[in-house]
This record gives sequence, structure tokens and C-alpha cells, in this order.
Amino acid sequence: MDLEYTVTENIHRNNNGQVVQIDYQFEETTIVETSSSSSSSITRQNKEKRNRTYNATITRTQYQNLVRHLSNSLPFDAFVDVLRPFIMGFYSSDELQRAFYILDRDHSGSIHINELSSFLPILNDTIDSEALKNYVRKVDQNFDGKMNYDEFRALVLRGIGRDIICNHL
Repeated sequence: MDLEYTVTENIHRNNNGQVVQIDYQFEETTIVETSSSSSSSITRQNKEKRNRTYNATITRTQYQNLVRHLSNSLPFDAFVDVLRPFIMGFYSSDELQRAFYILDRDHSGSIHINELSSFLPILNDTIDSEALKNYVRKVDQNFDGKMNYDEFRALVLRGIGRDIICNHL
């Protein structure tokens, strides 16, 4: 199975340069190859393409209304700094390190589930701590139940962060 994806990002700013809206469109194409054999011993390769599209738009005002009911939420600008590498699946310069330090709110050098949940419920309100633990287990090389920087990097680069946001395993 091959996975191809395209992410389009649009950032809207006000006259002061402050981000007021961010839009993402994520297109995912999964190519599944199947083999079938006939009675004449001929093997056929079939390819099936499955497409999914996700759209996420959030404004500063929407975000502030959503987090009003949540404890321990991130400020909107910090949220945007974390969201970008999470949903894009890659990063430039110091974006990933900045996102890691924003999420590592207790400055322990690792991101705990409760710190990760200060970011994710905004985009995926169905995610619970057990589901987050399962996602973290995919990259948790030392099995401590939290993510150090390298494990967080793997979460982003492997697209697991995007999977959490798009709500599919």
C-alpha cells in the first residue's frame, strides 16, 4: 500500500501581520495493490486508488470561543506554531523545535499526554487520552508513555500527527 498526500496551507493576516485565519486542505490518495491468480497460473496485479480530502479552517475568533471552555489551552499564535508541522508532516528551520517547546509546558524535555491534549481537542474533539496513548506508542521508543524530541519528530514526519487531526488510524 502506498500513500500519497498533498497539503495546501493558506494563512490570512491582518494589517498588523497577525494571523487571523488559517486554512488547510489535505488530499490523501492510497494505492492498494492486490494480486489474484487464475486457474491458468497467471497472476494479475490490480491497483485501486482511494481518495480522501480533509479541510480545516480556523479563525482566531473561532479558536478563542472554543478554548474559552477548555482548561490549559494554548494561545492562538502558539496553536498555529504547533499546528503547521503537525498537519503538514514536515517542517522548516526551527519550526518543529518551537512546536515541541510550546507543547512541553512543564519544560521536562518530553511531551506528556496531558500536554498533547492541550492542543488536539481543538481540532479533534473526539480524541480521548486512551486514543492519544495509542498514537504515542507508535513512536515511543523507550516505552515511557511520553515523547522526547526525537519521538515527537517521528510522530510529525510519519504523519501520525496528521492522522490524529484528521481522525483516522
